[in-house]
Amino acid sequence: MQDIYISGTGVWTPPHTVSNEELVKSFNSYVELYNAEHADDIESGTIDALEPSSSEFIVKASGIKNRYVIEKESLLESKMYETADSGKRR
Repeated sequence: MQDIYISGTGVWTPPHTVSNEELVKSFNSYVELYNAEHADDIESGTIDALEPSSSEFIVKASGIKNRYVIEKESLLESKMYETADSGKRR
């Protein structure tokens, strides 16, 4: 059996940062669009309206103030949230 050794370690930090404020601005834009597009279903009680978020909530819930990312622009597009659209059904 061969011995295994760690011969080196490295650290790499992605080039871009995303603050909670940037993330919240993007998410809240999506919330406004979603609620407007689903106003009839929200009014009838079929689905619940999405609630906006805040930087304070993110810090309180996770302790994260910003994050490093490889690619920033697509992360902050409101369309990104459409794939995560769950629309809490009753």
